[in-house]
Amino acid sequence: MKKIRHLFLLLFLLLMVGVPVYAENPDKVVDNADLLTDKEEEKLEAQFTEIAEKYQCDVVVVTTDTLDGKSPMDYTDDYYYEHDYGYGPDIDGIMLMVSMEDRDWWIATRGSAIQTFTDYGLERLKEMFLSDLSDGEYYKAFKTFGTTAEAFMEEAEYGEPYDTNHTYSEPLPFWVHLAIAAVAALIVSGIVITVLSIQLKSVAPKESAQDYVRTGSFHLARRSDIFLYRTVDKQKIEHESSSGGGSTTHTTSDGGTAGGTGGKF
Repeated sequence: MKKIRHLFLLLFLLLMVGVPVYAENPDKVVDNADLLTDKEEEKLEAQFTEIAEKYQCDVVVVTTDTLDGKSPMDYTDDYYYEHDYGYGPDIDGIMLMVSMEDRDWWIATRGSAIQTFTDYGLERLKEMFLSDLSDGEYYKAFKTFGTTAEAFMEEAEYGEPYDTNHTYSEPLPFWVHLAIAAVAALIVSGIVITVLSIQLKSVAPKESAQDYVRTGSFHLARRSDIFLYRTVDKQKIEHESSSGGGSTTHTTSDGGTAGGTGGKF
């Protein structure tokens, strides 16, 4: 009997210290429209699972051939809820749905993802993957969706969510960083060579008559400072509002709250 009590006590303590709450549905990629190869699906599954477990916020992509007569928003909201996605009591997560029926896409956010992905953030997220989606580069589009979503989650966790007052900048490619470093190195080298060249010139004409005056031979008998005029430049400084744009939400069929955006590709 003591062992049983100790076991229950141990389980209670584990719950009290905050054991991570995992999403009920482990499938992060549901490719019903068959847009991906098996290998591509495996890679995305691993990528999304790692992100979701790290930030306790689901990341899911669903493709379909038909919306079953629903709007893209309702289909995505219903699929998310009915298939048990999301972490914790607020079912935190983000889902990208792609329908080949009329080439619709929709992003749904629930729980903490509503604040992580503001209206501004969803717009920037869309810009990152939509061109590849339109070109039929589905794996590349979904991978970019996951990578960008992770960047937004990281910023929200360690700083503040990307929004109108805290904008997102796409990371520069490696070759751009390399080019910048090469140009900087050339500039520094040029400056060093120029300085050394100047120091090597031991003979040069004097620039003013003062340079020819012998040290100590000139004595100033009287001096005074005369104020002539003053110039004041004024410039208006614009201050940006400290409040961001926030997230637009709607009520789902299950009575929950979701954010989102969508369109055609």
